[in-house]
Amino acid sequence: MMKLVVSCGGTGGHIMPGLAIADTVRRNDPRAEILFVGARGGMEEDLVKKAGYRIKVLDVEGLIRRLTLKNIRVLINARRAVGEAEKLLLDFAPDVVCGTGGYASFPTLLAAARLGIPSAVHESNAVPGLAVRRLARRVDMVWLNFASAADALPRGARYSVVGNPMRESWRTPVLRAKTGKRVLAFGGSLGAEKINDAVLDLMCAAREKQDVSVLLASGKREYERVFAEFSSRSLSGEPRFRVVPFIHDMAREMAAADLVVCRAGAITLSELSAARRAAILVPSPNVTGDHQRKNAAALAGVGAAVLLDENELSGETLTGRVFALLEDANTREAMECAVGKFFNPRANQTIYEDILKLRRI
Repeated sequence: MMKLVVSCGGTGGHIMPGLAIADTVRRNDPRAEILFVGARGGMEEDLVKKAGYRIKVLDVEGLIRRLTLKNIRVLINARRAVGEAEKLLLDFAPDVVCGTGGYASFPTLLAAARLGIPSAVHESNAVPGLAVRRLARRVDMVWLNFASAADALPRGARYSVVGNPMRESWRTPVLRAKTGKRVLAFGGSLGAEKINDAVLDLMCAAREKQDVSVLLASGKREYERVFAEFSSRSLSGEPRFRVVPFIHDMAREMAAADLVVCRAGAITLSELSAARRAAILVPSPNVTGDHQRKNAAALAGVGAAVLLDENELSGETLTGRVFALLEDANTREAMECAVGKFFNPRANQTIYEDILKLRRI
């Protein structure tokens, strides 16, 4: 029976690959004992428990990328968290420890390396984050989503380009509806104000196009404001236009869409590639290392998506690009073909096979 620790947290972009890895191990080895380790107070506590796994938490948080006294406390807590992780690992005695990057996984992966437990880390983004760069030569394997990420790894790091592991809902094709032209828009679980405002303008412009429908996931933080504006523009009476706080079945909604407007987080891009959907990407300017823009540029550079910087985003510019793409089926088809090449259907199984090899080290 395999004993596996999966360390992840902070954002959905780190949690979902961790859950996908755990699901794959459990599907191949139903008797496997799997324990998650995350950060106290993080969204992983809720998501991991809902997925049916046990989780332990450490007092750890991310560094602020500017000079601040808070970073002294963060570093002290991180050092303490490594010691706590060592005790946790010695108690659980895993065969392998996997992580998905980010500050939440750093203490556990570093503790595993110090204890000589086989370990691996997965990097979803086109440019590796600080945690992955610091861990790359300590862990036994670095799994990459983008081949270009290897350029930023330190010399001597052992890596493999495997793609992003995906949960089962994304690995089962869903047929697209054939009625009308559908636009799906979202800016993350909390929402993105500029995307929301631009999409409301898009809805108003789309009143004159009877075959166009728009679904906007505003984010929980933005929902009340956006729905009030949606209603004030008399859009709530139009069945073709909908605003919801959150989409629970993203695989189905993305499959139904002809065009997606969204951020450029690594998991979102993997979902686009799995669903093979054309997209207008509006990278968040507020992420570490500007990695969303680099992710988006990797797709836009090969014709797999359209990149629209947030400082260029307005209702007018978004509406123009959306309408142009909806009227150009050939371009959308080419984008779907190009983005589909970023999806590796064997990513989950390759990672599982690597875990089995690491188990024997």
